[in-house]
Amino acid sequence: MTKPDYEPSALLAGGRLLDLTHPMKVGDPIFPGQPGFTFETLGTLENAALPLYYGCVSFMEHCGTHMDAPAHVVSGQPFLHELGPDQLIGPAVKLDLRARCADDADFDVSAQDIDDFEGRFGRITPGSIVCLHTGWDVRYPAADRYIVDSADGEFHWPGVSRAAAELLADRRIRGVAIDTIGLDGGHVALTLAAHRAILQTGAFIIENVANLSDLAPIGATLIALPMKVHNGSGAPTRVLAVQK
Repeated sequence: MTKPDYEPSALLAGGRLLDLTHPMKVGDPIFPGQPGFTFETLGTLENAALPLYYGCVSFMEHCGTHMDAPAHVVSGQPFLHELGPDQLIGPAVKLDLRARCADDADFDVSAQDIDDFEGRFGRITPGSIVCLHTGWDVRYPAADRYIVDSADGEFHWPGVSRAAAELLADRRIRGVAIDTIGLDGGHVALTLAAHRAILQTGAFIIENVANLSDLAPIGATLIALPMKVHNGSGAPTRVLAVQK
């Protein structure tokens, strides 16, 4: 890839641009029972009649690094196309929970975790986008380690407790992002308790976030750019952060 003739950070008031997005590819983890990402090559540069490389992609809305619109779970809340640009950008707050989570596939972010963060960095301000770094993102390349299918027949991945989600909702955040397949942990996924607590406020959820180790606890700005799908419940999303 050629370098631009300008320094991108100059356009960002000296900030550094971070990409918090997994590239979409065949074989990526997908929520159990859902169809995964597919890519079919349709055209090649060797075709003399039409020397173009192109393909056909197919995926469900909630695939790869993606956004859940409020309408995903709560009736009457906005669809993707109803989220304005001002709702897709906000101050980034990151909770580093890697030591707490470790390899616990049933780890739930607790209200105490949020209290501990606020005791150190100050109260989470309204309009913030809260990023939850469990460390699970390092497992993303291996779907069977990212979504743990254990002997009990249930699925397991880290998530957020109802109490923690309700506390974040009380802070009037703009959105919450997590580096796992779902905001509700696998062991309680279908309760949708954390989803409802966040989405009923009109805030969004981003799942399968990448590279949160590069993000500072406070001080960055996060930009989430989902596909603008009419009546969409969610879509793959390019997640960027500007960090000084």
